[in-house]
Amino acid sequence: MSNQQIVLVIGASRGIGLALVEELAAAPNTLPIGTVRRPSPALDAISNVKVVALDLADDESISKAASALPELDTLIINAGMGQRDPVTSTSTADLATYLNVNVLGPHRAIRAFLPALRARKTRRIIAISSSSGCITQQALPGSIGLAGCYGTSKAALNMLMVQFHNELQGEEPRFTVVPIHPGWVATDMGNQPHLLALGSGGMPPATSAKAILKLVDGLTPEQSATFYRFDGEKMPW
Repeated sequence: MSNQQIVLVIGASRGIGLALVEELAAAPNTLPIGTVRRPSPALDAISNVKVVALDLADDESISKAASALPELDTLIINAGMGQRDPVTSTSTADLATYLNVNVLGPHRAIRAFLPALRARKTRRIIAISSSSGCITQQALPGSIGLAGCYGTSKAALNMLMVQFHNELQGEEPRFTVVPIHPGWVATDMGNQPHLLALGSGGMPPATSAKAILKLVDGLTPEQSATFYRFDGEKMPW
């Protein structure tokens, strides 16, 4: 069994996922693994990173990736989709696509990689969520974010993480299952025009990634089923 911390980032071709892998690659005694749906020159350019093909919407793709990774300390699910798609004007079929990628995809991935996580003692499952999935905040007047179908899917993702926490707590060593809001980040999703109209724009992906990994590194099983901001502040559900 390797003494390195083995960390898998699902969705690492660009944005936050790519920045997470870059940070992990610079960390001592760490083996970062990044997944992509299609080739990513930016990810390939990072030294000491294992790249694996994986599509969250494809069971066979996830199963194949999981069979190639027998051990994991930390699973970070970053991949997802998001546009400004109001529920009043978006088709049910399009909402189903959101749920398939942002909720069913993480469900597929967590189930597939549970054997690899059980092979180690750290056993961390992290989902990159969003304040758009915070029901408390979205119910307030003037709430912002992508909201709509995206917010609906992220609220469901948060509940999924709580349910995994509930069902895995009887195991030893215990699991740490946590959703994290990455903040407003200058990615393709974060730079959508209606968001940029609200302010000066998001932080660089590296800033968010560095803070997320600092938070993740300090998490313990006692903090499982807590919704965090990237900077460690607790979020309401």
